[in-house]
Amino acid sequence: MSERDTPFPRVAVALAYAFSEERHTANRPAMARAADDRLGEPGAFSGMDGAAETGDARRFLEHGLDRLHFAVLYAKYGQRKTQCKCCGSVGDHLEWLGALRAVANALAEYLSMSSVSAEMRVDLVRRHFDETWSPRLGDLARRHECSRSSAERASVKAADWIRGTRKKRAGENPVYGIEQAAHASAEQLLRDGGFIP
Repeated sequence: MSERDTPFPRVAVALAYAFSEERHTANRPAMARAADDRLGEPGAFSGMDGAAETGDARRFLEHGLDRLHFAVLYAKYGQRKTQCKCCGSVGDHLEWLGALRAVANALAEYLSMSSVSAEMRVDLVRRHFDETWSPRLGDLARRHECSRSSAERASVKAADWIRGTRKKRAGENPVYGIEQAAHASAEQLLRDGGFIP
């Protein structure tokens, strides 16, 4: 299947459109989307057809992916901020926060550190997925009442679990990251569904 026969040129574009309400084409004029540098190139979608194709990809992923993989992809590509329709203030998008919490809950099994609370796991996951939110590990340790060394150890283990690792020492197996697994599953699913070439 060529790039012209599919709605999305590659998996990253399909995921960015599927998980971000900002990218949907029905809610903003094309010129406004094109002028918005944060969103990158607007793609070939226009009007309701584009919104329908994006919605189909999202629904396809939601039904076909494992819940954890869906949460990881939403945490990476989903809309992070939303504006209140009543007062106009900007805050964290609730679905994105829910995805972070789902990933943090799954991280608990891998970390198995009693000194790391559930809220600290959420903060560690958020540190990975939110480029604009990067508190120091010492600040996180103080906020969650654990030692700095525990926070550092938990941060390294969380990053390895999310991103994956290469072989570090002889006899040590690499860790296949949950983000890598989610991308691989989504790519296969979208390719089989005819969304990407």
